[in-house]
Amino acid sequence: MTGAWTIVLTAVFAATGLYGVWRLSTRRWQGIETVVDVSHVLMSPAMLVMLWWPMAATGQWAQMAVFSGLAVVFFHHLSGLESVAERAGAMAHAGMNLGMVWMLAAMPRLMSGEAWTTMLSWSAVGLLVITAGWWLVHAARTPGHRTLCGCHGLSCAGMATMLALMTPAL
Repeated sequence: MTGAWTIVLTAVFAATGLYGVWRLSTRRWQGIETVVDVSHVLMSPAMLVMLWWPMAATGQWAQMAVFSGLAVVFFHHLSGLESVAERAGAMAHAGMNLGMVWMLAAMPRLMSGEAWTTMLSWSAVGLLVITAGWWLVHAARTPGHRTLCGCHGLSCAGMATMLALMTPAL
């Protein structure tokens, strides 16, 4: 990964993580919204570690367990939602957390160029790009949540970019 991409992605993940910290520090427990903020606060440093120390196995299995658990929370939350936008948001957050699990699991295999890992990674990139687009459209259409949805879109776009840069060409 080039130095320019490293700087851009560092800014993206630092900004989204700090936004999550700010939201957590200025609000009381608000159910799934708090889980969303915690997810960003945990995801951002995990992405920064992957970015700056790609071969570090720093708590890899613990991170995979945490992000899998967060995905389960978002999937469980689906049953109580009524609108399509709320369900799509929960699915998007579950998908982003599963994307983290995939990146942690696939990183060593991506370096060896295994074909199945490459195909699945490009599929994940596509899903992350679609999800980032959905968040950005949602940000434009939702007056009260533009910054929040923009943060989600930026985080998702950063994940897609980083995974694309890590994945060998087809």
